[in-house]
Amino acid sequence: MIFALLKLPLTVFGGVRQLASQSFFVAVLFSVITWTSILLYGVFYWNYIPKSSHIFPVHLRFESKACPGGFCDYPMANVTIVRPGQDDYLARGQRYKMYLELEMPESEANQRIGMFTVRLDMISEDGEVLRSTQRSGVLRYKSVLVRLFSTLFYIPMLLLGSAEEKQTVSVLLFERYMEDYAKPATQAGIMIRNSHIEVYTATLKIYADFTGLRYLLYNWPLTSAVVGISTNFFFVSLVALLSWNHLAPAKTKPRRSTADRKKRPSDEKKKSEEQADEAEDDTASDISSNQPDLVKGTVEAKEVRKRKELDETTGKTLRKLFGATARGSDASLSLSWR
Repeated sequence: MIFALLKLPLTVFGGVRQLASQSFFVAVLFSVITWTSILLYGVFYWNYIPKSSHIFPVHLRFESKACPGGFCDYPMANVTIVRPGQDDYLARGQRYKMYLELEMPESEANQRIGMFTVRLDMISEDGEVLRSTQRSGVLRYKSVLVRLFSTLFYIPMLLLGSAEEKQTVSVLLFERYMEDYAKPATQAGIMIRNSHIEVYTATLKIYADFTGLRYLLYNWPLTSAVVGISTNFFFVSLVALLSWNHLAPAKTKPRRSTADRKKRPSDEKKKSEEQADEAEDDTASDISSNQPDLVKGTVEAKEVRKRKELDETTGKTLRKLFGATARGSDASLSLSWR
């Protein structure tokens, strides 16, 4: 009892230590699986979702002097989309929308021009024109009265330089441009087909038109991240569990003590006798159901055998008892003669 009480603290602390080690292992495994799931989702998102927008400044070239013969070169520019030694800006198989934004003054020249045409050529690395488009643009109309009141209202800001008399014209050039897999575009050639147009700045803007899974991932990033990370966590946990069951060593059976080994023959003997008795009883029952006379004879033979064994045992006991009595009487007679 005393030794059991002394071993009790060791048992309690041993269980606590085992529980702490198991908890630490579970926490580490959970952390590893979680960060692995996040990393897998991040890699997938980075490779699957391309850049949503590309903005390139456009530097137009034009002739400022008078044109001989009434012919002038149109303002034009070449925009490099892919620089040498870098990856493609535009993802192949992804649809894009392309705009040319022109910052134009509300000058008399631009008012007289009216509508103008913008041409865009997508050029490959070897100079081949892959796709081409032409779209028109125009300054928004303002009447003389509207311009007068607008000028009077904004005159303080116009005098201070915080506001300008200009408009931003956005010309949609491509609605569903898709990059060619075999021969991607490396340059964009832009031309404004009017030699008298006045432009402050020009910018080429390319926006990705996401559809399907990319649309969901881009427009609902938080929900998509939760669903994706949870899915990765489930599959990574399943793989870890299957790997653990496959690689874990099989449990060995505990070795029996010497006493158990010594008891084993007697136990086996008892089991064999019990099995023999059961088999004999089963045989007897089968025989009793099929052959009643034979069963009756077998039962009588068993009873005769048991009676003989009982008679032999009783005879041995009586002989031992009579022998002891005879030896006692002989000893008493010898003492009386003396």
